[in-house]
Amino acid sequence: MKRLLFALLALLTAAFAAGCGEETEEPHINIGDMESGAGITSAADLAAFFESGGERAVLARSVDMEDAMLTLSAARGHITIEGRGNTISGNADCVIRLEDGAELTLEEVNITGGAAGIGGLGSGKISGQGAINAVAHAVDFAAGIEFGENSRFYIKSNRGCAIRAGRLSMGMGCAVYAQGGESASAVNIFEEDILLDEGALLEALTEANYNALKCTGTLVMQDGATLKVKNNGEYHGAELNEIELYGVTNIEADGGDKGVGMFAFSADGDYYAVGHCEPEMVIETGNGSVTFVNDAADIPEPTPEPTLATEE
Repeated sequence: MKRLLFALLALLTAAFAAGCGEETEEPHINIGDMESGAGITSAADLAAFFESGGERAVLARSVDMEDAMLTLSAARGHITIEGRGNTISGNADCVIRLEDGAELTLEEVNITGGAAGIGGLGSGKISGQGAINAVAHAVDFAAGIEFGENSRFYIKSNRGCAIRAGRLSMGMGCAVYAQGGESASAVNIFEEDILLDEGALLEALTEANYNALKCTGTLVMQDGATLKVKNNGEYHGAELNEIELYGVTNIEADGGDKGVGMFAFSADGDYYAVGHCEPEMVIETGNGSVTFVNDAADIPEPTPEPTLATEE
């Protein structure tokens, strides 16, 4: 009788298990899924994402690339790294290299380079928020670098430039704070122009005996743009080839012991800017001028162009 009861109990237990089916597994993130780019935890995972992953990666922890360089190809186009305050570091020639035309968005990511930080042999675009620190040039592009709209970056070099590029373009509402190293300018634009779109802010600071900002092209500032340059060494706050200001712009320029706040080789227009320039700005050639005022209300209204009616 007991054997029969045990047999019936075993049959009932088996039937109950079959009716419930297998236990449902808890959903989880596959950190090795490079297509989604979720939960990157190692240098190998991050390198694989840059090579052939999806459009977005999430750093679950800080990653040290050591001597390996991350390369974003032109074919990959644009990717986003959500850093959550974590750091990508490395000791290669640069931590991240962008091929010509590649675009990188960093969201709360810190880049730390034993040599350079982010660079490229052509042009690239960086957007988002974060800090870029390097021993050599922190941001170094042979052609040009563009910072996207509403981006915010703190960029610092120990021995080189915070930003070194053929040209520099900053989108609307973008803010970049650049501090140069012991043997270079904070910002060095060596071929073309610096373009600050509406509401953009560029700040350049150096403690060394170099210009805080140097541009062999034209500094072009749109309405609402702000430039702050300060040299705690000997030379100029900013050295420019030319300057063009549109709308109401803001400039705070402080030169070193032997320099001026701003030096321009040429200027053709008569401009006004809210702010100051100490020592006084020097324009070597041309008929232009820059007048600094304390308030936008102090800027005179432009004189209307004569028309046929007024001439008659």
